[in-house]
Amino acid sequence: MAERVELFWDIGTLNISRDGYSTWKSMCVNNAVPIPPVHVTQGDVLVLNVRNSLNVPTAVHAHGIYHNYTDYYDGAEMVTECGIPPGENFTYIIDTTTQAGNFWLHSHVQSQLTDGLRTPFIVHEKIKPSTYDEEKLLYFEDWDTRSFDEESIIHSTLNVKNIPTAYRMLLINGMNGNVTQPVVFVPGKRYRVRVVSLLTVFWLKFRIPGHTMQIIDQDGVACNPVEVDGLDMGPGQRFSILVTAHDTVEYNYKYNVTLYADFFHPSPGIMPRYYSGLIEYQKNASLQTIPAVSDDQLSWSNTLDLQARDGMPLLPVDRQIVLTVKDYFPELDIPYYTFGDYAYNHTLVPTLFTALTMGDLAFNSSIYGLQSQAHVLHYGESIEVLIYSDNINDHSLHMHAGEYQVVEVGPYGDAAANNRTGVAFKRSGPAPMRCDEVTIRSYSYIKLRFRVNHGAIIFFHCHMIHNFKGLAVTFIAAPDLLQKHMKVPDEVIKMCKLQNIKTSGNAAGNAGFDLTGLPPPFLVNRE
Repeated sequence: MAERVELFWDIGTLNISRDGYSTWKSMCVNNAVPIPPVHVTQGDVLVLNVRNSLNVPTAVHAHGIYHNYTDYYDGAEMVTECGIPPGENFTYIIDTTTQAGNFWLHSHVQSQLTDGLRTPFIVHEKIKPSTYDEEKLLYFEDWDTRSFDEESIIHSTLNVKNIPTAYRMLLINGMNGNVTQPVVFVPGKRYRVRVVSLLTVFWLKFRIPGHTMQIIDQDGVACNPVEVDGLDMGPGQRFSILVTAHDTVEYNYKYNVTLYADFFHPSPGIMPRYYSGLIEYQKNASLQTIPAVSDDQLSWSNTLDLQARDGMPLLPVDRQIVLTVKDYFPELDIPYYTFGDYAYNHTLVPTLFTALTMGDLAFNSSIYGLQSQAHVLHYGESIEVLIYSDNINDHSLHMHAGEYQVVEVGPYGDAAANNRTGVAFKRSGPAPMRCDEVTIRSYSYIKLRFRVNHGAIIFFHCHMIHNFKGLAVTFIAAPDLLQKHMKVPDEVIKMCKLQNIKTSGNAAGNAGFDLTGLPPPFLVNRE
């Protein structure tokens, strides 16, 4: 029977050593870190009561969860809500009727995610999707010991040669990656290992040498089982794998995690960083020695190799939207990244409220302001998003309020001239895998498809810190259905009024096409 699972989160900060080396200010919940993972069963309603004890607004996003005309609980500040002002309380109601799998909860306000306001959100299936005996959870965070502004400046330097040794440690299940608790295996048992990337800047590779791994889902979508040697995961991605334990307790094994980013120059002992944890069959058993194998000799997870288990076929294309990743590096400042000529930025009215209150004009993208990078979609349309990137950085692309089919990748631009390997052409099978997070590699293109099957504000953005510097667009899906089916609770409106944020009108809070008062959008200098 479905239940209401009620939690109370008092969000604040705490000075603590999370990496085992330095004490630094971490976001915390109820004056403690790490924030405990949240577990519910499919069909449950998570009631998350939040108290904001910070001196700035906050908001909580349930990453990967869809909303059936309750987008105001999506947690995207100034996109679908106004955020929670300091000293105030707000309740998120998250219904899991239609979904199960690995998700996560995190802040959607500036650097609060990178500063630690994040934890896995696991929705357990009522009926196991595969045969296994037990579950294990491994979740990974990148962690720094400097302010977000200092970190951004270092990250944004194109040719980083000397990365400080303190830069971006790995946390495993909330603690320093090399001292985390062992994962206990019982001989002969089959395990579902939930692997969740809460990373914000880096990618990771995960392996359990000496064991076979089978992928059975990605981002909460079940797939036909695929055997791999390891997982190659970008920020925000989640997998479930099946691993069968050996029949003997003679040896223990190590699992290996590599923290890397292709946009940093290699630096021995610093980038990439290597971590390992223990697969423990028996305390004090000898460690099995596994010969080292280079990454290029191993098979790694690739969304295009997966097929959705429900067999949903490749969607047709009613309309194609073309986005181009651009960057602009102003002198003595961190860069802007964009999906076109203009950098995304918040407007004066949350985009959801503009769509709800502007009547038929909600179908005209200009009322949302150039800085919202709005694309208006119609109910029933099958959309293909074609993204080009001749950018030196990889980007992890997240879609709110739904999932997309990953259809095709290929080379774009001159990778070799910029010391990059480049991407080979690859296309999905007949039942493309669907997910909400995918990596577009440097000097490549990618094709994604989804169908507009309900009204929603779909925020589509880079899940790295580039989101704060403009790499986002907004899809306004079926605004007529939003107006017909959505009623915004008084509590949501109250959070806006407390911050003097308007909840009606165009992007400037005015009538019609009058955008007077809206700050001008940032036009990327392409010279």
